[in-house]
Amino acid sequence: MLIPRAGSDYQAAQVTLDAGHARDIMLMLLDVHAVLDHIYLDGTRPQATSPAQSWLHESASPYTLPGLIDALDEVISLLCRAERQAFPGIPLATPGHGTGDPGRGSF
Repeated sequence: MLIPRAGSDYQAAQVTLDAGHARDIMLMLLDVHAVLDHIYLDGTRPQATSPAQSWLHESASPYTLPGLIDALDEVISLLCRAERQAFPGIPLATPGHGTGDPGRGSF
């Protein structure tokens, strides 16, 4: 869960990214989530989990390892929802472009 800050619910921020950077950020967040989730939930590597918890504590992070995993999940969900809402009515593929068929003009 993202940690709310007092008064932040009345603030808004807007960031403009090109599609390539947005895609790279999303993939990076998914990778980080997968790695952290695997380290934490696997349970067979306490030698990895313990330092991760310590690093979060030493860096004065307000997150525990499970809290960070949950917050990443929330950010990924927010970004996915924002992406879907940003492009309503735009087809995923136009005729002859991006159809997934190499013979029909896909990239």
